Amino acid sequence: MLTPRRVSQVLTAVAVLLVGLLGGIAPGQAAGVRTAAVDPANDPCYVLIQVSPGVFEYVNICPDPDEEGDGGDGGGGGNGPRCDLTEEPYDEFCLGTKACRADIPSPLPEDQWPAEETRPGPDHIFTFVQCRVPGQEELYARWRWIEPYEDALPGLGWQALGRLQTPAFTMSFQPAGLTYVGAETRFMLDGLGDGEIIGSVAGPLQATGTLSHVEIDPADGSDVIDCDPDLRSRACQHVYLEMSHEQTAEDFDGRPGFAAQARLVYDVTFTMGGVELVLPGVPDTLESPWNGTVVPVGEIQALVRTR
Repeated sequence: MLTPRRVSQVLTAVAVLLVGLLGGIAPGQAAGVRTAAVDPANDPCYVLIQVSPGVFEYVNICPDPDEEGDGGDGGGGGNGPRCDLTEEPYDEFCLGTKACRADIPSPLPEDQWPAEETRPGPDHIFTFVQCRVPGQEELYARWRWIEPYEDALPGLGWQALGRLQTPAFTMSFQPAGLTYVGAETRFMLDGLGDGEIIGSVAGPLQATGTLSHVEIDPADGSDVIDCDPDLRSRACQHVYLEMSHEQTAEDFDGRPGFAAQARLVYDVTFTMGGVELVLPGVPDTLESPWNGTVVPVGEIQALVRTR
């Protein structure tokens, strides 16, 4: 069965053969001969994609003949690069003898990439590539599959980090409904899951978040409290030293209270093929959005009688 790459190579060979044959034909004989144009709609190397909102183009996803054996990964095998990577910005990776740069992460959402069966491998991404071609002034510019080179991993790391979704938790406190000045107020969270979040893959990378701790802002002007990550069964305590009657936030019953908040803090690791990586410049922590509850604080008054 012919693959798209092999079909492209066969078409290229046929074109070269035609040029060679036509070179031996007299001008008068060649006048009625026309070189067949590529029909993208029927060529397996071409796919129709939306390159920008409302703009569709046929793009060639097959590697060029000089890339045979490279796998589109920008490598040059054991003998080093096959291209000249000394001229910026085309100094990121090689495609055959072409010196290239690529948009990483891809500006195209993954749901607009070509069909999965056209993907050369699970680590490849579909993006826009520009290359300097030896002996040519015109740049090579094309949408295509590439396997990200090593220095591109931090860019993909940001993309992998963005695919981590923190859970939508709820916050409560005890004593429920109303607490008091000088008493221990216990904060608890629900909806934390098992403490681990795993993002979908970004190219060859995947990010995993492990809940490190919970930050709680009691909203009374005191410092943020770092709490145990398991606030489902172990409460985080705080003592309010003033009443909340002057606060503008109100609970469901219309009582003024302190707008206490909490957020989750995760330690993030990145893996490629199951191997953990350190990505310079990419955060290794992730914080959830703040979420909270209104805490009304009253005062217990005691009546002292003297004899």
